[in-house]
Amino acid sequence: MFEQALNGDVFHSSALSAFGHRAPSPANSSINGMEAPLSYDSLAAQNTALKTRVSEMELINDLFRNRVTELETSESAAKETEAKLRAELEEVRQRESSLKRRLDELDESPRHKKPRFSDISDLVDETRAGSPINAMTE
Repeated sequence: MFEQALNGDVFHSSALSAFGHRAPSPANSSINGMEAPLSYDSLAAQNTALKTRVSEMELINDLFRNRVTELETSESAAKETEAKLRAELEEVRQRESSLKRRLDELDESPRHKKPRFSDISDLVDETRAGSPINAMTE
């Protein structure tokens, strides 16, 4: 394997494409040297299995990405709705406050003041005052 590196003609030739499907190097064996190098067919099968696994992982990744996008969209819509509802609530509170203030102003004005019972009793003739039964007996 290293003999080709010593030969300078290999680097200048157009036969570099021959390196694409060569046998696995001894570096592929385990550290303790007990395993035999894998054959080309087993490497191709492993490569196909790994490519399939990568495709499965990409699909799962896409599914998760789509779900995250859906959740983010849903969250932003919920935040927008919450902001609108908070603004509407604040408007309602301001309106309530304004109406209470107006009601207080109307209650304080003398012409709209509610008469007290003592004020009414001064206006009613004391001799005729009484229960409806008293009025029938007279």
